[in-house]
Amino acid sequence: MLLSVYCSGSIMKGKSDAKKLCWTDTEKDEVRNGAAPSEVVFLNPDDPITDPNNSLGQFGRDMFQVMTATAIIVDARERRGIGIGVEMAAAATFGTPVIVVAPRNTLYRSDVLEYRGTTVSNYVHPHVASLASFLADDFEEAGRFLTQVPVHKEPPVNTPEWLDRAIEEYRENVLPGDEPMLQAMKLLMSTK
Repeated sequence: MLLSVYCSGSIMKGKSDAKKLCWTDTEKDEVRNGAAPSEVVFLNPDDPITDPNNSLGQFGRDMFQVMTATAIIVDARERRGIGIGVEMAAAATFGTPVIVVAPRNTLYRSDVLEYRGTTVSNYVHPHVASLASFLADDFEEAGRFLTQVPVHKEPPVNTPEWLDRAIEEYRENVLPGDEPMLQAMKLLMSTK
């Protein structure tokens, strides 16, 4: 079985990001190990695109990949930014399962947390708890869960205009020159 994963998490934008935990070959190999014997195609938001000045098209690329993926796997090992939250919300809108890698006793998941004047046991950040289909301790566990999600999903009945507009911009003006995504789509379509 061929599965596709949108790699949600920080991407290296410059030297200041060198200390961030990001998706690397190590994380991808762990997902592959967990998903074996299924094959996994990774959709990477950090692949270069033909027109990086096209902000709407770049956003549309991310949303198209989230919509297309079997699931998104969110790297929540450390603090993440607004983009990851938008990707999670868009995935929920599209019906794309959201697998969150949040090890125990990290920012988004804690055995015990002093929170809003009380002690909370088995705390999971409310946004993560609300949007995640599955919470994994590591990428291998995420890969194991990936094999349990439906490969084919029904397209959403109503997609918000802001998502439609961005995806249309991507399809019309960026996708024709987006070689990494064209190759991924060709591979994914060959198994249908």
